[in-house]
Amino acid sequence: MKKLNYLLLSTAILAACAVMPTQAASTALTANTATKASMSQAVDAKIDINKADAGQLTALPGVGVKKAEEIVKYRELNGNFNSVDELVNVKGIGVKMVAKIIDLVKV
Repeated sequence: MKKLNYLLLSTAILAACAVMPTQAASTALTANTATKASMSQAVDAKIDINKADAGQLTALPGVGVKKAEEIVKYRELNGNFNSVDELVNVKGIGVKMVAKIIDLVKV
């Protein structure tokens, strides 16, 4: 049933493109631009572990108040992080935790 629905949808899209090629191209361009914009926002939405305070760090999955405070404490004692992987040096944070949040943070 799903394959049939996809086939019907594909046929409808192709038919619309054949009837209104300019509008279809414009719609595709708009969708592509929107996708690029949302990807850019996702990159900007990453938390900078060198600038974030403990409250901002708690937004990360698995990072509570105590771990967030440890990140800030480590940064104050050792200077800025050179890479996200350096988080494994923070008390209470291991390789699994870093792997879990690596796409959500930046330096």
